[in-house]
Amino acid sequence: MIRIRHAWSEILAEMGLELPLGFDQDRLAQHQLLADFQNGEVSEDEFLDQLALEFELKRDQVGQAHGLILRDEYPGALELVQDLKAAGVLVYCLSNTNSLHYREFFSGRFPVCEAFDKLLASQNLGMSKPDPAIYEFVELKAGLAGDEIIFFDDAEKNVLAAMDRGWRGLVVDPDGDPPMAIRQELVRCGVLER
Repeated sequence: MIRIRHAWSEILAEMGLELPLGFDQDRLAQHQLLADFQNGEVSEDEFLDQLALEFELKRDQVGQAHGLILRDEYPGALELVQDLKAAGVLVYCLSNTNSLHYREFFSGRFPVCEAFDKLLASQNLGMSKPDPAIYEFVELKAGLAGDEIIFFDDAEKNVLAAMDRGWRGLVVDPDGDPPMAIRQELVRCGVLER
């Protein structure tokens, strides 16, 4: 529901900087340090200090870079969540995220985050998608299982893991219009009316 930047090179370019030579984890989804931070395995201070070393930058610069991962809320995201809740649908957000972004979610900048019934963050759970345990946790938390749950994600591996638990799922294109794609699928499934 929030548009993000997917590569450190893109983020640093916005700051007029470049990745250091030899840095081979440009895609955020492939960056081990970021994954460890999102799983709660390293603290904020450790993450920022280690990232500064990896990027050969000052700590305030990597803090700024990390903040640039989050772009903006997709148009229509808040309205979609509100329509689902008005229809009596339980709406959870399951996010591979970290404490820095989690605070930003509730800063007023992203109203959709405050509209969810629950925003489940990997860093609070100590596990992340596509670990099967995180999907089991959602089932227990929501009191739902199998095809009672419809899951949307921009990563195919995350959707496939959910489908392995019997959930219905759809991969959405983050460069397209995810709220509209989700809405269309929910109309097709009979969850929402046109």
